Amino acid sequence: MSVASTPGGAGQAVQTIANVTGVTPVRRFWQALLLVVAANAALGALLAYSGGLDGVPRILMHSGLLLAVAGPLLWFILCMPLQRAAREARETLEKENGALHERLRAHDLNVRLTEALDMAEDENAVLRIARQALQLASDGAPAQIMLAQSPDSPMTHSHVDGNFPEDVRCYIERPQECPAVRRGMGTVFEDSMVLSACRGLRGSISSSCAAACTPITVSGTGVGMVRALGPPGDPGLYRLLQSLNTAAHHVGTRLAVIRSISASAREAATDPLTGAANRRSAELLLSELVQQSVPYVVAMLDIDHFKKINDQHGHEVGDRAIKLLVEVLRECIRRDDLLCRYGGEEFLLVMPRVDAAAAVAMLQRLRAELPRACTRAGLPVFTVSAGVAVEPAGNPTLQVRAADAALYQAKHAGRDRVLCASEEAHVEEG
Repeated sequence: MSVASTPGGAGQAVQTIANVTGVTPVRRFWQALLLVVAANAALGALLAYSGGLDGVPRILMHSGLLLAVAGPLLWFILCMPLQRAAREARETLEKENGALHERLRAHDLNVRLTEALDMAEDENAVLRIARQALQLASDGAPAQIMLAQSPDSPMTHSHVDGNFPEDVRCYIERPQECPAVRRGMGTVFEDSMVLSACRGLRGSISSSCAAACTPITVSGTGVGMVRALGPPGDPGLYRLLQSLNTAAHHVGTRLAVIRSISASAREAATDPLTGAANRRSAELLLSELVQQSVPYVVAMLDIDHFKKINDQHGHEVGDRAIKLLVEVLRECIRRDDLLCRYGGEEFLLVMPRVDAAAAVAMLQRLRAELPRACTRAGLPVFTVSAGVAVEPAGNPTLQVRAADAALYQAKHAGRDRVLCASEEAHVEEG
């Protein structure tokens, strides 16, 4: 940005000259003029007193002496201070223009980040915007962003932008290992020895390397960091740190909102005692599987003689038995299977893309593992009964009823067994 483009640039320049020289340029001009007039009078008197010259020679002599005296006076008294003041005024204006440019760039980054992140609906969208923001905030400098779910959890996201040498990349495994995250504030590492002491770096660091690092904070907790490289002693690193602070603040704020919403949604869809899904979650999954024409099997199971466990050992032991059943079930089912607490000690299991034989085999593994798990947990040994249903396909309500009816038949057949609804007369015993 030129001086002329700065509002009040000429007035600022004059004021800066006055500040540097101690007087305004007009007053200094009159001072110099008075000195020249005085020098002229003195030379005239000197030539008149000396005599010997008259006419043209005297005029030439007078003029030459006046130039010899007035020239240095004008240079030292008027021109040199004004030149120095003009140079300093130009430097001041350039600094002000640079600061204005930085403020405008920071404002632009702030506005663009706010608008983009307000539209981010999930964490993946936030991370995508964060990578773009890294390019804007670093202004072309090599930069890196790392993020985790919590200070103690492993880094789940790491992105590098620009020519980032391997030896100065950060390799911390958890946010709490980062000095900037632990301090909770941005830091400029100007000394390569300080950089090499950071446990996130590998090997010795070049003396020509410095870094600006700032934490990403979610709900007051550091969960990641942003860093960029630059030369040691460069004041631009501190301006760069301000941009990184802006990007990290906005990213952390939006992540806090999204993670809070996700936690609330998980809490609303989860049984508080066991952490299993609730009935509403199972109904939504079954509806989705039907709409997508995905084959699935459902199973209903519950703890045998659960009332007796509560009566003989207390409700606390009963709750522990329910939670143990969920733990063992999770070890037996697949990642795509959904375990839902249907009510009391009764559970619904939804298993997409599996047949009845595989579902029965899984439940049999559960029955075989339960006695050993009870012994390890110090609980009275209990058993479970289960009913499996494949039909009627495409009607979740009737299919769940069929599995429940098979469970009821398993109870009447002696408990501690798995019964398929399609095999009403066949009972599989362990």
